[in-house]
Amino acid sequence: MQALARFIMRGRVQAIGSIATLAVLSLIVSPLAIFTTAGVALVTLVHGYREGLKSLFVATVILTVFTGITLNQVAIGLELALKFWLPAWFLASVVTTRQSMSLAIVVAATMSGLLVLGFYVFTDPATYWYEVINKQLIPMLNEAGMKVQEGPKAEKLWQFMSKIMTGSALALFLALQTSSLLLARWWQAVLYNPGGFAQEFRQLRFGVVAANIALVITIFAIASTNEMVSNLFFIVIVLMMFQGLAVIHGLVAKCKLNPSLLIGVYVIMLFTLQHGAIGLLLVALIGLLDNWLNLRFRLCAKAQDDLN
Repeated sequence: MQALARFIMRGRVQAIGSIATLAVLSLIVSPLAIFTTAGVALVTLVHGYREGLKSLFVATVILTVFTGITLNQVAIGLELALKFWLPAWFLASVVTTRQSMSLAIVVAATMSGLLVLGFYVFTDPATYWYEVINKQLIPMLNEAGMKVQEGPKAEKLWQFMSKIMTGSALALFLALQTSSLLLARWWQAVLYNPGGFAQEFRQLRFGVVAANIALVITIFAIASTNEMVSNLFFIVIVLMMFQGLAVIHGLVAKCKLNPSLLIGVYVIMLFTLQHGAIGLLLVALIGLLDNWLNLRFRLCAKAQDDLN
């Protein structure tokens, strides 16, 4: 990945070519979207928002022409640019102008939350997603040879999914944008400021205001059955998860804990996703509490006192 970052930074042509090529590949292998998005963010972080916007515009033209010729779908290129590149450029611009990674991630969460609210103001999200599931998802699964269950239980599952798809999709958007921004920031540090990313990430904190809003949403999501609030709760989980990871990384470094603990945390988060996402929720809870309790300072201070 470091070689990719170096190639992107060789010049404007290499940057635009890499971003556009990775975007085309992401149409085949979806996870590669994080790299093309990070490429836009990296150019913006290093050369500023004007250069980042120029690269984004040219790459969009190239991608739009490519998808128009090869797939006869101009909209695919425009959609990818609007969904992935433009937010990445904006968030990286926040970092460069305000010198705050925490603020940029809070802005990303705010954008995601506003999109959730927008869905509920202008559409009926549950109905929309139910139609998408029945008219697009299920036929696609059938064409792929996957057996799709039918009957009352399956219908109940589709109805439940349709109610949480808005929050789930936008939480995934937040996770992608934040991960891409962090990857770009790591690339920048590797190339120009070795060790700087680790220090910055360990200090990640979203603040009491964001924590208070997150707490209110969490309480309402637990205490009520309001569908919109439940979808906003997904955004809260992802946002605080990143601060929770920063806390854990900070504790491992400052308290001189075994680095293998980090691997264990990520493994637990991954393997509990299909079982209530307990690991992810616990990490998010750590992140939320840190805004009030400053866990990185308190726990490490206690550990150092014990050593003395």
